[in-house]
Amino acid sequence: MLDRTPSRELQEHLWVFPMDYPIKLIGLAGDELRVAVVDILVKHFPDFDGKNLDTQPSRTGKYHSLTAQLRFEELEQVHKLYADLAACPLIKTAL
Repeated sequence: MLDRTPSRELQEHLWVFPMDYPIKLIGLAGDELRVAVVDILVKHFPDFDGKNLDTQPSRTGKYHSLTAQLRFEELEQVHKLYADLAACPLIKTAL
């Protein structure tokens, strides 16, 4: 069984807020993945524009990698976002 629990081993003591943070998500290719990711990002960052979500297909086209640059104001915001991302069955990996 896949463990989708967010890791807390992220060297958090080195983080300084507010901070800009690139996030990369990987899932099966398709519009459903992009819609789900944008919905989650807008929930946590109401000003997020889906046009700023970069999509790259895998070499075989089976997967998509979605990348966004986010501005976190506090540590708890990071944990809440990753919890929602981990709960989404369309997202296979969140980096």
